[in-house]
Amino acid sequence: MQEKLELFKGLFSNYINISILHIDNNLDLINNTLEEIKEQNQGKIKYISFSNENSAKLSVARVFEYVVLSNILYYCKNQEEILKSHYKALENSGNIIILEKTSNDNRYEILDMLENIGFQAPNTIELFDDVLIFTAKKMHHWGYGL
Repeated sequence: MQEKLELFKGLFSNYINISILHIDNNLDLINNTLEEIKEQNQGKIKYISFSNENSAKLSVARVFEYVVLSNILYYCKNQEEILKSHYKALENSGNIIILEKTSNDNRYEILDMLENIGFQAPNTIELFDDVLIFTAKKMHHWGYGL
């Protein structure tokens, strides 16, 4: 597992003062790894414990370089609205990383939503046994370009 978590770290660039948002629905798979990334880059992480759809909505603009959603989309009725709020919360050239249990069987819906919202290069990574990783990027002047 440690080797897989090291590979997961590769999804993050080394930015001094890195700013990460992590919304977690008791997946607890990557918490320690995110802390290591924060320490290495003298950054900050805002943690939000997912309790319901309202806890996943954001109202800030261009605050985070990375948004990490750990097993929350499956439990939200308004998934597109949630992703749009996270799109807005990302800095230009920011990244979204979504972890979803494979048993949720929502791979193609998530990839389509990411693309429709304006995220670029949506991708799926099969790194962990029971969890899929989705990645995408917010590009300045692409999609909503906020």
